[in-house]
Amino acid sequence: MRRMSLCLVSSLLLLLLACQPTSTPGGHPPPTAPATITTSPAPTSTVRAVAGTPDREAIGGLPAALSPPVAVSVGVLSSISDSGIYIGLARGYYRELGLDVHVETITDPNTIGTMVSTNQLDVGGYGVNTNPFLAAARGINLKLVADKATLRPGFEGFVTLVARRELLDSGQIRSWADLRGRRVAKLAPCDSNEPNLEKALEQGGLTRGDIEVSYMGFPDMIPALANGAVDVAVLIEPFVAVVKERGIAGPIPGSDQLYPNQQVAAIYYSPSFAQNIEAGRRFMIGYLRAVRDYNDAFTKGINRAEIVQILTQYTPVKDAALYDKLVPAGLDPNGRVNVAGIRDDVALWTRIGCAQGEVADVNQVVDQSFVDYAVRVLGIYR
Repeated sequence: MRRMSLCLVSSLLLLLLACQPTSTPGGHPPPTAPATITTSPAPTSTVRAVAGTPDREAIGGLPAALSPPVAVSVGVLSSISDSGIYIGLARGYYRELGLDVHVETITDPNTIGTMVSTNQLDVGGYGVNTNPFLAAARGINLKLVADKATLRPGFEGFVTLVARRELLDSGQIRSWADLRGRRVAKLAPCDSNEPNLEKALEQGGLTRGDIEVSYMGFPDMIPALANGAVDVAVLIEPFVAVVKERGIAGPIPGSDQLYPNQQVAAIYYSPSFAQNIEAGRRFMIGYLRAVRDYNDAFTKGINRAEIVQILTQYTPVKDAALYDKLVPAGLDPNGRVNVAGIRDDVALWTRIGCAQGEVADVNQVVDQSFVDYAVRVLGIYR
């Protein structure tokens, strides 16, 4: 894996986390970012492959490892919400099931989506927006198969609206109605954070015309807030922790409750990989085992130091102490996605002009059968 810069701001640029823009009224943004290939490390433990039918049970009730191993290419942004991928690699969960997983770190989430849709990647982790539903309407049968970031209880502050500290301390911003006339920074039009801003405006009795929106990268929002170029920003962690620690800005009261359980990002299977049922099932088992380790660490304190060490190895957040200050991404240990929320968000994006063309029904894209199988094997996480 290529070495990441030690500079916090530049390295955190990769943490777009899957909050990428969907198609805009002007068309689809072209995929331009290069990919860096990272191969899976040697497993920390092994389970002997068992020959025979694919679903024959092996050690610990897991299905037998596929033999010969199946190569699986995965595209990620190298963010905290990719923890399920990284922990599974570090602990050998995929290899135990006969999967040779290779990860490509790709800085542009739209590139990941394009590569998954065209079978250049088997699996992708990126944001929920209208692109998959537009693709499905054109006959491209990629599948949204599992959660990769949800604003679950205890994790709501991962996506937050923050305001300049002086505006909060002076009482100039106390409610969403106080956003009127403010300059608001946002990553991109029609991205997966669009619903948060829309809900803030609705609760304040405002419309998009009542604010001035500027689009910029998350790292650029920090100096923009510091020098007063913008008043408010829609930020994700760890940028929220950074502006709080530096006294630049703070969360607007109630921002962590704007959209509980929003489905921010998801795991997608390419059309071809979704047809490889046995490999797809095994990948999901490995993924959920890793996500459960993540939840054990951040909600129960089990093996937390080890999990943080894995994340400092793979993600741009290299400072282990920062994990004590930020709100981690919410990863559902049972992999379930908020289908009703996705349906509401697709309707929102369509209403504000983000979807150009026919949009497939949500049920045509969401396929939780792989999650259902993995939970049957692993049991329900409690």
